[in-house]
Amino acid sequence: MQKKFADVVFPVTVNKAFTYSIPPDLQEVTQIGCRTLAPFGSRKLTGFIVGFKDHTDLTEVKTIQDILDDQPIFSDELFQLAQWISEYYLCPLGDALKAAIPSAMLQKSKKMVKPTFENLELVAKELQKSAPRQAQILRYVSKSGKISLVQLTKRLGARSLMSSIHELEKGGWIRVEQFLTPSAKPKLEKYVRLKAEIGADDDWATKIDGSRKLTARQIRCLQFLKETGAEIAQRDLLLISGIRSSTLKSLQQRALVELFSKEVQRDYYQHASVTPPPNIILNEEQKQALHEIEQMTETGQFKTFLLYGVTGSGKTQVYIEAIYKTLAKDRDAIVLVPEISLTPQTVQRFRSHFKDQVAVLHSAMSPAERFDSWRRLKDGSARVAIGPRSAIFAPVKNVGLIVVDEEQEDSYKQSEPVPRYHARDVAVMRAKLNNAVVILGSATPSAESYHNARSGKYQLLELKNRIDDVPLPQVTILELQKEQRMSGKKEHPIFSRLLAQKIEEKIARNEQIILLLNRRGFSNYIKCKDCGFIENCKHCQITLTYHLRGHRLRCHYCGFTRKAPMVCPECGGADILFQGLGTQKVEAELKERFPDARVVRMDLDTTSRKWSHDRILRNFEKGKYDILLGTQMIAKGLDFRKVTLVGVINADIGLFMPDFRSAERTFQLLTQVAGRAGRKDLPGEVIIQTYSPHNFCLICAETHDFKRFFFGEILERRELRYPPFGRIICILLKGADETKVMQAAENFAQVIKKVKGPRPDPSGPFEVLGPTPSPLAKIQNKYRWQILLKVDKKWDPSGKIIRAAVLKAEKLFREEFKTRGIQIVVDVDPVSLI
Repeated sequence: MQKKFADVVFPVTVNKAFTYSIPPDLQEVTQIGCRTLAPFGSRKLTGFIVGFKDHTDLTEVKTIQDILDDQPIFSDELFQLAQWISEYYLCPLGDALKAAIPSAMLQKSKKMVKPTFENLELVAKELQKSAPRQAQILRYVSKSGKISLVQLTKRLGARSLMSSIHELEKGGWIRVEQFLTPSAKPKLEKYVRLKAEIGADDDWATKIDGSRKLTARQIRCLQFLKETGAEIAQRDLLLISGIRSSTLKSLQQRALVELFSKEVQRDYYQHASVTPPPNIILNEEQKQALHEIEQMTETGQFKTFLLYGVTGSGKTQVYIEAIYKTLAKDRDAIVLVPEISLTPQTVQRFRSHFKDQVAVLHSAMSPAERFDSWRRLKDGSARVAIGPRSAIFAPVKNVGLIVVDEEQEDSYKQSEPVPRYHARDVAVMRAKLNNAVVILGSATPSAESYHNARSGKYQLLELKNRIDDVPLPQVTILELQKEQRMSGKKEHPIFSRLLAQKIEEKIARNEQIILLLNRRGFSNYIKCKDCGFIENCKHCQITLTYHLRGHRLRCHYCGFTRKAPMVCPECGGADILFQGLGTQKVEAELKERFPDARVVRMDLDTTSRKWSHDRILRNFEKGKYDILLGTQMIAKGLDFRKVTLVGVINADIGLFMPDFRSAERTFQLLTQVAGRAGRKDLPGEVIIQTYSPHNFCLICAETHDFKRFFFGEILERRELRYPPFGRIICILLKGADETKVMQAAENFAQVIKKVKGPRPDPSGPFEVLGPTPSPLAKIQNKYRWQILLKVDKKWDPSGKIIRAAVLKAEKLFREEFKTRGIQIVVDVDPVSLI
């Protein structure tokens, strides 16, 4: 087919391809799967070529401006995967393709406002009375020299400045230009080496023509390069040898050394130490699991395994051995981990086995570091990709194995922005497209995965015992209400008597402790004792959390922060109560109650800087701290030999949330954190503090009994048609006007009910629940209402009926009703309904 026209998709809200003409000079280099730079409205955007045409019925066709790749950046299987994500998660194909590449590879244009006249202040004074907005714009532009239209709009707090800017452009005072943001480029560094013809002689003087002699520094530089025997980075040469750059320049002019540019890899983990792996002999359970996996890798068949193993049973070693088998078959591997905090330990362990074949992808890396890791995987110099959910799109050439560690974790689900995919399910689909093997590993599998294993969709592999038959820790549940009564105090205790006693014992024995509280900050809210006033976020319908550092109140949803008041804003009362409990408050109590204990806190507030996760965990492993206090990021995947006590400060946090998964999440969290204790030769203890000691979830956690919890949980799920027996789509409508949002939600619900139509069976083909206000009814100044659709898998096994209904309803809704100012968010298979 002659390539006259190209179909291009963009990462925008419109789910369609746009047709562009291909100029003659780009005909040869234009290929499906390449990035292109093309005009889109008033902007220039990076798009993706998805097809060609030899003719079009369009009367006006824009022309693509550039092709950004020599070769397609998407393989056929990644392109198919993106198409499946677009169809299944009801998102634009452009957004699905965008998710599969580093953000640094996207170029887009910005509108920049520049001054064209030196003394704009004189013009501003003349316009002050007749056009104050124009005068204000001129002053900002004059002060900045060059400013983006977005920044200018934000600073002036105006909704639209375009009319004023057009008038100023007509007057010749400013100019608006399109400015392209640069994409990532390979990093080049200057290197130095001896000229080949002089490299082997000790008598430098005999090789020099002319009367000018070499200086002592020049001879020292040449001697250093000869002893090094290879090329060396210029900055390293100057740093190590103490030689000046002028010395190098003079040697280059005399043709004695050669300076050249060389590409260097930016590696987030380049300074991380890698030790040789220990010689581990698999036990019988591990061998049997590996044998089942190896049979599939040998034959090159698609298969999904659920590796269900208690904490400390050696699941990671099974992953490693399976990767060895995969690489031996000349196929590549992807390893997904749920938390960035797990990545350093995981990377160290995998690099000890697979060396430079490991490339890491995660959000704590700079865009340039991610870009370099992505390129190493793309060109095949790295063959094992490791990272959180986005690593599922790693451009490995021939996927043979995908490991999803801690597969039950909610963090595998992308909530914002689109596509709202679940990496575990995408992993299964990618493996299917490649005839590859998937290993889903967990000590507490999700209800969906364990049900799939029981029904035969997945193959179940079990590791029932810990390595070396180390016993699981003893778990004790303590009722906080009873502790409070026995203490005779009004305040709720942070530490029960038993937990405090055990902390003292472990510190005296030079053993370590992990304490879990899944809530950061100092207090959940502050309250006036006189009038009962509670400080809420002005942008969200939620209380502000008090943080000790800086004496500030902070919203954990929109980021709003303000100084905590000294007196009540309502009544002026000075008696302010700090209610609730956060990790900061527990840390303060620990330091006061156990002054000799070395405490480190790990939550979002202490891990915002680069390498902060790794630094905290590495220092704890080295024994620099006695107590590791943190949120859920410390609950899984970590292996510390000296940890013999795990304490859960309040197990009720999250247990009674209005979400059908709340009990499952709590059980998983408690079981996972309990598994951190007693991993090696020291026995472990776990103390769980709660106000609900008879809750079924906690009773199962006390005995590490996942199966009992699972069978109890799915009885309710089956009755209510929740996953794994039903499919769910959550439709969220949000906007700045509460009345409009509420009315839009009512209208959308009516449309979806019409699409559903009357049926003899009231439960089929799907059920419409709502609309109702979202549990978080206002976030970032947007009011939120939601509609829930549920369908029994007997009616709709693949989810096609319910997804088609949503697409049809959204189209009819937009045609029938005015939707300006209303955003519709469709979440397929949500992991949370809050």
